Amino acid sequence: MEAHLFEEMARTEDHHWWFRGRRNIIEAVLRQHLPPASQRRILDVGCGTGGNLPLLQRFGQVVGLEGSPDALALCRRRLGLDFPLHQGHIPQDIPPGRFDVVTAFDVLEHIPDAEGALRGIRSALAPGGLLVLTVPAFGFLWSEHDTVHHHQRRYTVDLLTAQLTGAGLRPRWSSYFNSLLFPPIAVVRLLQRLLPRPRNGAPRSDVEVTDGSGLTNQVLEAVFSAERHVVPRVSLPFGVSLIAVASAEAGN
Repeated sequence: MEAHLFEEMARTEDHHWWFRGRRNIIEAVLRQHLPPASQRRILDVGCGTGGNLPLLQRFGQVVGLEGSPDALALCRRRLGLDFPLHQGHIPQDIPPGRFDVVTAFDVLEHIPDAEGALRGIRSALAPGGLLVLTVPAFGFLWSEHDTVHHHQRRYTVDLLTAQLTGAGLRPRWSSYFNSLLFPPIAVVRLLQRLLPRPRNGAPRSDVEVTDGSGLTNQVLEAVFSAERHVVPRVSLPFGVSLIAVASAEAGN
């Protein structure tokens, strides 16, 4: 991802509707699958500028791994020394030791060898440990946002299940989410693909083109976040994103 996008993320992820809504969904799923345990070791791979680390800290002791030195510098500036942070990529730079939980929020789609990355995560999990991850959904929703963020693919449940299984992980639960906003987002993205781009118009991230403040931001956050009451218990059949939980079984 480009350095200026990390700067944009650091400025917006505390108040932008998409980041806040996704965190609310993630928190609800974590509460469903993780009983209280203060000594739980959690590794957040692709921690970016650190927006999810304070949330994860409620569930255990968190370590962050991020490949971009620019993102890590922004993360340290925002969060101080409260979190151990490592620079590196999965699978080769995963910190030593075993973790009870590994999280990867919108990370896997950036990696050419996704199954190899998942095998690295599998090796870092303690027996019975959990992987909780999110990815963007449905190839037909591909947009300038995916191009700017250097995505390799968007996912379906079948594709993600196949990659998890191939890496020796056992899929336990999954659901699409951001489903209420799926229809208007799908229409906008399909229109963007059909209509000609303005001359000399460079591809832009959705975060860059969406206002992160004001009434519209509040309404979109409320609509998105409402799914937190449903997603942890029901597997929704469609959505802009996909969330999944998988486990590392002993002996695999």
